[in-house]
Amino acid sequence: MKKGVKIAVGVLATVAVLGGAALYLSQTVVKYNTIEGAFPTVNDIMEPYPYTDVEVPDEYRACSIKGIDFEAPDGLYWLYPDETEGVKSGIIVDDDDPDKRSLLICVMDKETESPVDSADLTARGYFDKRMLKGLKKLGYEKPENYHDLVYLTNTFDLKKCNKFSVSEVDAAYNLALLKEIMTPSLIAYNLSDSESEDKEIEAGFYYYDTDTMKSFVMDGMGQNGSYEIQINIFDKNDLDLMQSMFIISDDPQVARQIAKTVAIAED
Repeated sequence: MKKGVKIAVGVLATVAVLGGAALYLSQTVVKYNTIEGAFPTVNDIMEPYPYTDVEVPDEYRACSIKGIDFEAPDGLYWLYPDETEGVKSGIIVDDDDPDKRSLLICVMDKETESPVDSADLTARGYFDKRMLKGLKKLGYEKPENYHDLVYLTNTFDLKKCNKFSVSEVDAAYNLALLKEIMTPSLIAYNLSDSESEDKEIEAGFYYYDTDTMKSFVMDGMGQNGSYEIQINIFDKNDLDLMQSMFIISDDPQVARQIAKTVAIAED
């Protein structure tokens, strides 16, 4: 082989190696290093609900709204007594006057369809062969319903990811993207028209399971200074459908006591 040809072959081989290395790095270390900057919520790992040990007063009475049972202080009544369906039909309060109101509870209708279409996720390239391989290496399984998808995206730990593994980085990147898209927000049902800058209680997001249900709990201070708890409830027999409950109180302890008693009504 002529010298010039040998040099050309050598150069091409070097370029091929360097090109392969660049491609490998772009799919591993480089991609891994973009995750935290691109998805700010990736390190907000969901924890167990911390208020399961609160004591519920004996004088609380049993209540049931739209298939959700709970205990609450006596003296609550329907805010819209003539409403039989929709959001308004699920609201009870302790006072009709917004300026005197200190407690509001709202139970929404149960969803009739899953918020996430698994077929659509597949069509968009999520949970393909590479991602499933990465999930397995990270110690996770493919979620088979909406609840498990929310749980996975909010509990996976980016620090477990080997940034030199193509499949692990691919899985971590896609989970971080899904989490950013699906990160829920606290929906406010203000107790009054006034607003407060009091942000004493930092917003939190937790998981909370009981014998009859699985749930995700969000809490924090609302715009008017009241403490708000939002519980997204899943029947263990149907983890694709969700039902939301809101507890808004001037007293965080009261809201937490009510939340502790929440259960799916027996048929």
